[in-house]
Amino acid sequence: MGLYEQIAEEGLRLASEMGVFGRNNSTDFTYNYFQNQLKQVKDFEVMSFEEVGVDTENPSLKKQFLLNIIYKQLPYDINLFVVESNVLDLDNYARINYIDENDVQLAKLESFYLESSMYFSTNILESFHLQLKVLTALIPNPTVLVDFMPARLLSGQWAVFSSKLITPPSPHYIYTIHGVFDEVDGEKVYWLHTHGLHRCGSVELEMIDIKNGVNELNGLLDAMVSKFIYEPANENEPFNIGYIGYDLNFSWVRWEEMVGQYPAEIPGGLQERSPEQENYGPCGIVYLLENDELYPPDVLAEDLKENPVYFIKNEETERMSALAYEQYHYYKKVFQQHNGDENWRFLIKLGLPIDEGEGNEHLWFDVTDINDDDTMNVILLNQPYQIEKYNQNDALVLPIEHLTDWLIYGPEKNYTPDSIYELFT
Repeated sequence: MGLYEQIAEEGLRLASEMGVFGRNNSTDFTYNYFQNQLKQVKDFEVMSFEEVGVDTENPSLKKQFLLNIIYKQLPYDINLFVVESNVLDLDNYARINYIDENDVQLAKLESFYLESSMYFSTNILESFHLQLKVLTALIPNPTVLVDFMPARLLSGQWAVFSSKLITPPSPHYIYTIHGVFDEVDGEKVYWLHTHGLHRCGSVELEMIDIKNGVNELNGLLDAMVSKFIYEPANENEPFNIGYIGYDLNFSWVRWEEMVGQYPAEIPGGLQERSPEQENYGPCGIVYLLENDELYPPDVLAEDLKENPVYFIKNEETERMSALAYEQYHYYKKVFQQHNGDENWRFLIKLGLPIDEGEGNEHLWFDVTDINDDDTMNVILLNQPYQIEKYNQNDALVLPIEHLTDWLIYGPEKNYTPDSIYELFT
């Protein structure tokens, strides 16, 4: 059985590897220290913790531990490694959230960091959340974290903040999309490809030989990957991710079967497909599927400029709503501090019942006041399609139980349920 078949039929995946850096070289990287830290945790149950022998062929690896835990009734085996920090250049890692530059500089001064390796369960976001919880339990005041598969640097403050929440972080933390281009005959040719899905029991996804609409196609690929986090599609299996006057149906084909149809020298072409360049793993090239025919996705370049509707999995809508609720007290606190101040604006997204059938229409509102009973005085920002009694610019009083998301525009930056920690750390 090949790798693609093992991924589809057996859920084959790679381990998720993440490192955490302490602060001021104050971490005692010993068994006793970590054992005492684990005694304080409440989010997961420690079944066993032991120090094991290290790989003597890796001189930067100083200690190794094995941690067995139960989290939400599922067992996890987590390998922990104490590693010399000088093996990493933190400047080589991209950033997805705000990181205090002082924390980055402090991380560079650390002599060692703690690396973790664990396999995700089928609940990807819960597993990622657990990995954050474990690392911040062991090193409770981190400067930064390194997420190796998507090559990302994460804020230690964000990790601590997020690890204390019930709701897991966004799917966007699981993966990154890399865009590589070159000029071929005076024309830019792009290759968009993901990193991070191999730990999720999925192939990575890519678009090759893109010559038009790279920004729109990056958004399209982003919508696909968010769906794959919850429900990956099998090879040659049609999947729908949205609507743009017509259904947006796609299918993926393993790169080994398709890359020979492209010039070998373009980004993502055969010349770049080698184990040494790490572009050799299971990966699906994505195509538009129309009438059982495959087309390159950049045929959609112009249509995608017309604001396509990308479908969001129900599980993701529920996660976003849960996070918005869980962080609402911060929203309310900032509203009370800055409502009416220049350059501050408070938006809220509510899912209101539609007139016919089941389901909700998700609408954005300006918030003008929050009442003592947590009803909100709001102004509707967009025209509903499926709720006849409401119109754009209506002034309404609505309850919080319809909350699905919120956004704060500040004088210098915006804040979401995911990034509100920046105002409180």
